[in-house]
Amino acid sequence: MLWILGVALIAVWFVLKVILHKGGFSHILLLTGISLLIVQFAAYRRANYQKSSPRR
Repeated sequence: MLWILGVALIAVWFVLKVILHKGGFSHILLLTGISLLIVQFAAYRRANYQKSSPRR
């Protein structure tokens, strides 16, 4: 779910910044979108690492 939200925020930022040439708080959308993607990627990697590690 965070993947979709992160990509949507980056897409909205792209539309505001590049196509409509609006500035201001649009960079908050970019930072939030990238942050969500990083958090989701870290959670995904952690879950896969725990699945593949041998249990002791």
